[in-house]
Amino acid sequence: MPSAKDVKANTQHLKIMVIGSYGTGKSTFAASAPTPGFVFDFDGHILTYAGRDFDYETYDMNWQSWVKFEKDLLQLRKDCKYKTVVVDSTTTMTDLAMERALMLDPKRSPTGGPIWNVHYQMVRNLVEGKLRQIVSLPANVIVLSHIDIKRDESTGAIIDIGPLLTGQLSEKVPGYFDEVYYATTRREKGVTAWYLQTVPIGLTKARSILSGKEHRLPDFVPNDWQAIMKYIEEGGQNGK
Repeated sequence: MPSAKDVKANTQHLKIMVIGSYGTGKSTFAASAPTPGFVFDFDGHILTYAGRDFDYETYDMNWQSWVKFEKDLLQLRKDCKYKTVVVDSTTTMTDLAMERALMLDPKRSPTGGPIWNVHYQMVRNLVEGKLRQIVSLPANVIVLSHIDIKRDESTGAIIDIGPLLTGQLSEKVPGYFDEVYYATTRREKGVTAWYLQTVPIGLTKARSILSGKEHRLPDFVPNDWQAIMKYIEEGGQNGK
């Protein structure tokens, strides 16, 4: 039987989730990944990928677009010719799933909106099912998600910082990925620098299987695919 002593870091078909606020470089990181690639462009950020070898599909905010997305994904699963597949992002993907749910079930709340135990449950099932299918693709998979800051209703204290997803998916979905990074920025010598946080700090739950107990990656790595690969290939932060 295999021995864990022989296991080494595998950089083929990485599954990466990147969580962050607007403008923190999530799409920029995805655009640096190996090509040819494919982008499910829910957010309309395809300009970030300009000049790179990425095919893409965009989606309008209506239930028909969810059906189009399902067909696009089905075709991709039949013939995945790409090195990288990107979901940009789960935020608008979830909004699109709600459009589909509202079409499938005509019931509404007293205010005319969605019903929690009807439509939100449908959204959860739709999004979770499709994300599982995407993660199973034989390619690098990068899923981008905006940040969700939860506060205690009585005190206003921050109690959790995670991906903006419906219900329990904010805890469940990150478990599908090898790497969960938080995109962040800092000022260095008067200019903005973009980084990916690779370790849990405070309420943010970043983690990296690639980094491992050897701590091959620094706590904050430059926001670039090749920068991460260089650390791994050289055996760690200082090389070996």
